[in-house]
Amino acid sequence: MQTVEDVKQTTVTVTVNNRPVTFAHHEATGASIKEAAIRQGVPIQQDFNLFEVKHDGSLKPIGDDEIVHLHNKLVFRATAPDDTSEE
Repeated sequence: MQTVEDVKQTTVTVTVNNRPVTFAHHEATGASIKEAAIRQGVPIQQDFNLFEVKHDGSLKPIGDDEIVHLHNKLVFRATAPDDTSEE
């Protein structure tokens, strides 16, 4: 039987558009990150562009088929395809 501590160690919480999104695994594709964010209430759509926000504030594009190794405190930004803002 899993304890609360076991569950905490196996889940990963990242941030998408300033909202926490929790995963049961440590790897996900760009598309599955968006799907999980939508299921967990982040107001984005599947066709949004996904970016990893790097420590220096720069944005790394994440493709829908790209595999991302997830870890706590990882930050993503999802923007509408026609959004060209740099916020």
